[in-house]
Amino acid sequence: MEYTELDEDGQVAAVQELVPGILKQYGIEAAQVKNVNHDFNSTFKITTSNGDDLALRINLSMGKSGKEVLAEMQWLEALAEDGSVTAPQPLRTTNGELFITTRFEPLKADTSVVLFKWVEGEEVGDEPTPEQLYELGENMARLQKFAKGLSFTDGAFLPTINRTLMNSKDLLTASQPEPINDKLYAYILKGLALSDEVFSRISKDQELIPIHADLHMSNVIQTKDKLAIIDFDDAGLGLPIQDLFISNYYIREDTEKEKHLKAGYASILELPKVSDEDYEILILGRMIVLIDAVLDMTSAEAIDFLPEFLVRTQKRFDHFYATGKFSLVYYRTED
Repeated sequence: MEYTELDEDGQVAAVQELVPGILKQYGIEAAQVKNVNHDFNSTFKITTSNGDDLALRINLSMGKSGKEVLAEMQWLEALAEDGSVTAPQPLRTTNGELFITTRFEPLKADTSVVLFKWVEGEEVGDEPTPEQLYELGENMARLQKFAKGLSFTDGAFLPTINRTLMNSKDLLTASQPEPINDKLYAYILKGLALSDEVFSRISKDQELIPIHADLHMSNVIQTKDKLAIIDFDDAGLGLPIQDLFISNYYIREDTEKEKHLKAGYASILELPKVSDEDYEILILGRMIVLIDAVLDMTSAEAIDFLPEFLVRTQKRFDHFYATGKFSLVYYRTED
């Protein structure tokens, strides 16, 4: 049976076969291995024989080069030393490497692997408080402020992502993807053109800086006394406004929430200047990159979710083209 035909348990079991060989390269013996996320990547909580908890991330999307992964790890090492934002601290192999590459035969591809100290706490999730949103805005600005002085070594670099599809494989424009109907495909192409035009225009007089580029609430951990930011996998050289509208996308069912996010950001850095019309288009563009990403996903859950997701996106496009405003209303497939 092909990997993409397996259910989630079968896929996780296939990925988990890699874990013992990976941990050996870190000189670590596991007492317990538990999968905590299986999506674009597969992440395992490792409890070592010494009782330490670690996070092992195996990249299944294969969208990043080794030098890009290295840049992500160098950023996180620098953050751990600086301490201005709490984030996962990378661990090195016994040979001093910040990541390793291993073959994953079920997908017939090489995959990159990284290991971190575990960040103890709970995902903020779908119901952030105003205080959490404000603190996230503060941390977003602190990350950007720190990143402006960041430099990479050993050929490491971040991809340039100041466009709608960022650094994703373009599965939308060459031909109409089979799961997407004619109406939705026309909506996508129209929205992509609008968003790319905004990116092109506002990028002309702005410096690109390292940004996280995926600050949704599942990548924010409430620790005992502060928020921690995890999952820098999408990090790249982009515009400061991108972190804001990307986070904004995930809380757009209630426009009051974004006021707290922006206020927190503005307490550290001046808010990037963009018109209200352009901002709405950029949020719409975030949905388009997610459509592209879901089409490329191999996890069983994503494959099962795709039909419902496409129904929701078409209704969100309907609303946007009728009003000029993006709304992340939860639409049921029977609506």
